[in-house]
Amino acid sequence: MRRVNTTRERIKTAALNLFAEQGFAGTSIAAIETAAGLAPRAGAFYRHFPGKQALFEELARERITETPDEFDFEGLRAFGDTRAELISLARQFETAAERQRPYLRLIGEVRLTESGKSFEQEANETMLHALMEWIATRPAGKELDSGRLAALTMNVFGSWLFYLAKRQQGIDFAALDRDTLLENWAGTWSAVLDAGD
Repeated sequence: MRRVNTTRERIKTAALNLFAEQGFAGTSIAAIETAAGLAPRAGAFYRHFPGKQALFEELARERITETPDEFDFEGLRAFGDTRAELISLARQFETAAERQRPYLRLIGEVRLTESGKSFEQEANETMLHALMEWIATRPAGKELDSGRLAALTMNVFGSWLFYLAKRQQGIDFAALDRDTLLENWAGTWSAVLDAGD
């Protein structure tokens, strides 16, 4: 049976907390080791990770960025209804946004680095590709070339992601009810995506 609180997991938890509090650049490996209950500069960190950047990238993949796997595109087929599938996808994006909220400072800081830009580009392209594949199964997406399919995908999800981004920033739209927005968004786009039979 696998121990839940392994040294590797303790390092990751300590690092994520320190990165969120102090930023990536402001967090030393020695501070991570200390917070994880390890002797600083004794080498335990390097038995698990080649460096701070590699640790961050693993954390980002696991806990910060959204991935097609967590959205369970295969499981969406069980709904058999475009509107219900859109609502499920929207809720997954909402869950990812809430998970990311404590790390916005860290995400912003890492975006300024070359490896951060590269990582974000790769993550965004992977997610866009998965969303495009899903839309390509709808009548409106079946005959589109990749450029038009990408444009349709950005149009479908753009307004919901804009809403989530503004909510993450603490902006409240007094006249906008989240549930009404979600219902209208899913209803409108399911009608568009299901057209073309």
